[in-house]
Amino acid sequence: MELGPDAVHESEDGYYLDCPECGSPATIDNIIEEGRCNGYLNEQVEGIDFEVENKSCSAVLQLELAYTSDPESER
Repeated sequence: MELGPDAVHESEDGYYLDCPECGSPATIDNIIEEGRCNGYLNEQVEGIDFEVENKSCSAVLQLELAYTSDPESER
């Protein structure tokens, strides 16, 4: 799944994405360290009005960074 420019959100706890399965916040730290969203981990994110309690989610998440040294090759 490719992320669009509006996919990354900011909160008091840092940056997060919306989990594609359950919609709960998935902080960048939790994706990297646990591979799960905050709904699966049952962790509330400060400053976000989203109740993660009792969320059932089986999504395993990971981030991949793509890199190219020749910006012309993407056109």
